[in-house]
Amino acid sequence: MVLLEFNGKKPEISNNAYVSPLSTLIGNIKVNDNAVIWPGSVIRGENSLINIGEFSTIFNGVMLFTRMQKSSIHIGRYCIIESGVTILGCFMEDYVQVMEGSLIYEESSIGEGSIILNKSEVPPGLTIPARSVLKGIPVEPIREQSRNEMLKQKERAEHYSQLFIKIKDQLPNAQGYLLTYPDFVKILLKEKN
Repeated sequence: MVLLEFNGKKPEISNNAYVSPLSTLIGNIKVNDNAVIWPGSVIRGENSLINIGEFSTIFNGVMLFTRMQKSSIHIGRYCIIESGVTILGCFMEDYVQVMEGSLIYEESSIGEGSIILNKSEVPPGLTIPARSVLKGIPVEPIREQSRNEMLKQKERAEHYSQLFIKIKDQLPNAQGYLLTYPDFVKILLKEKN
């Protein structure tokens, strides 16, 4: 992994987190316990803090970039940020899922348990209420999630974090990006039995 200091700030990574060697982290970044950052992600805390909460997963090819000092990025606990997402600044509460290819602009706020559907755009300064499901450019509400649906997001986030830990325990010298699909399936089947 590429870890770069910027303006005297360097990434802080919990010993209980996983950051792929094929990711890049620059500047003022904090990665908390059981967070997972997958290959190809670029996390640039050059202008403000980026905090990635416990049990949150940042999938392949995600870009987190603080373009302004007043617009940090806070990703709560048990959040899932899917492939190809770009976040330029926001306060994200717990149990949030941002689906593939979405774009989130500065000074936005995403309430607990919300879901941003594929290829959606959150405009600057938008506040999204808790448990909202949104889609579009710009996003518009589709429906509200129940508390049970929101807690399923927590289970999914825990699953992604725990899955890597199980893989790591079974293949101690393998990094997640080195696993072949057949190896991954074998481990999953073994876990179910």
